[in-house]
Amino acid sequence: MKRLGLVLVLLLAVGAVQLFAQDFSSLPAGSWIDTNYNGTWTFSATGISITDNASGRVTTFTTSNIQNLRAVRTGLAAGISFASSAHGKTYNFFPNAAEGTMTLTIDRQDQPQYSIVMRRAQ
Repeated sequence: MKRLGLVLVLLLAVGAVQLFAQDFSSLPAGSWIDTNYNGTWTFSATGISITDNASGRVTTFTTSNIQNLRAVRTGLAAGISFASSAHGKTYNFFPNAAEGTMTLTIDRQDQPQYSIVMRRAQ
């Protein structure tokens, strides 16, 4: 019985990863606060934007200005990843609906990985 449960969990995880690979619509819509950057990430079916809360500057990522949009996994958590050649970064997002959080990691060449667990904005 435990094996059957494990197989079902793995199948669901693989299915979730495949959903995230298509576009941004599989990510939960809403906003999350990046307390390290003092920014607000906003997710919608058409793209992702980051607002600098101090200056109000907004950067928007859509399928037309990013590269390599793909499904990613860390453990059993499914998410999406994309690169931005304009910013020289690769962004990875892993939503956790049960906790209302979004984990963000940013990879930049020759720099430490940036990582934060963001809470949903009120």
